[in-house]
Amino acid sequence: MNYFVLADCNNFYVSCERVFNPKLEGKPIIVLSSNDGCVVARSQEAKKLGIKMGEAFFQVKDLCSRHKVLVFSSNYQLYGDMSQRVMDVLSEMAPEIEIYSVDEAFLKYPGTIPSHEMYSICEENRRILKRWVGIPISFGIAPTKTLAKVANDLAKKNRDIGIFNLSDPVEREKILQKYPIGEVWGIGGRLRARLQALNIFTAGDFCKMDPVIVRRKFGVVGERMLWELRGVSCLGLAKSAPKKSITFSRSFGRAVTEKEELAEALATFVSKACIKLRSQKGCAKAMYVFLESQLSSKEFVRQQFSAAVDFPMPTNDTPQMITAAKECLTQLFQENQRYKKCGVILLDIIPEAQVAPDLFLGGLNQKRSHLMHTVDAVNARFGKQSVFFGAMGVNTPWTGRIANRSGYNTTSWNRLPIAKTSTPQTRVNSRKSSTTFFA
Repeated sequence: MNYFVLADCNNFYVSCERVFNPKLEGKPIIVLSSNDGCVVARSQEAKKLGIKMGEAFFQVKDLCSRHKVLVFSSNYQLYGDMSQRVMDVLSEMAPEIEIYSVDEAFLKYPGTIPSHEMYSICEENRRILKRWVGIPISFGIAPTKTLAKVANDLAKKNRDIGIFNLSDPVEREKILQKYPIGEVWGIGGRLRARLQALNIFTAGDFCKMDPVIVRRKFGVVGERMLWELRGVSCLGLAKSAPKKSITFSRSFGRAVTEKEELAEALATFVSKACIKLRSQKGCAKAMYVFLESQLSSKEFVRQQFSAAVDFPMPTNDTPQMITAAKECLTQLFQENQRYKKCGVILLDIIPEAQVAPDLFLGGLNQKRSHLMHTVDAVNARFGKQSVFFGAMGVNTPWTGRIANRSGYNTTSWNRLPIAKTSTPQTRVNSRKSSTTFFA
């Protein structure tokens, strides 16, 4: 038996904001989605006020005002950077790791470790992560991934401890008998209703079912879930595989009616999608471009316009794709339309090394490929868009609403606090020494 440990950051987006502003500790906080539309993260204090995940901000705006809830716009650059730091630290803590989401990862440890020692390892890991990165985290320990999800959910109910171990079969049986079946990983609303129709209301009730009946009624996935809850591991750590398609799209902060603004937005999205494409050493065979327009300023009904383009041969060249996106825009653009969103999807991605030379076009242009990787390297070292394409524009009035975004950006040296201290001139314990911090 191996141990599966689910490491899940507590209120991740909120915790990222608190790392750089400790004054936010203990205060109710929410983080909004793109364009400040919906609530995507809440502190424990905000949850106690009844603010729900995914709730539209305009519905809770008055509540936030009455209870002095601090509201932040999403800062995905900051959250992505902090996520990478967390995952880098977790990667050093376990023999194997599967990054499950931006704030979750499964760790795998050999079953030869005693259960009490496994608990101590998680305690130390939790302490290190808080000290090195500043993010509070919860650990769920179990013999399977599904049970690790249950254990992590229980760990979050007591965040001061932040660890729960479901390795003991006797203790596990007692807990599952009270654990709602709808809370089990992989069971959605429709499956929960089907199970409840069979008088299955807890995970413990489900564990008692006959595997043959479960397979007949719920298929292989249902039977696998049954064995996982019984403590038999059926799901290993998933290995990350290159994506077969890459999507990049955003909603605008206001309605866009000018073709030039749409062209700049598409060029920006193509550029960012190509960075992801080159990072996995891939090339795309085709690209899909879409626009969404709002029928009127008072209606939420939208209509979509789309076009696809096939490249003469697979490519990851940003200028070539920007040109193709502009050609699609020329086909799709209509006057007097109020566009609220656009995006691009890179399709049929294959490894760069598998691109076969064309009889007439030749192979990949090595000079262009080297240029693109050089641009990526410069931006990685000196900050995003230190070098960018003119088609992306300088002013971007189409960007989403970020009225409440914090100014913290850990990838920019210019935004880090500067510490200055004077050197004591005579004695080591001189009281003239001082430290000043500047934001």
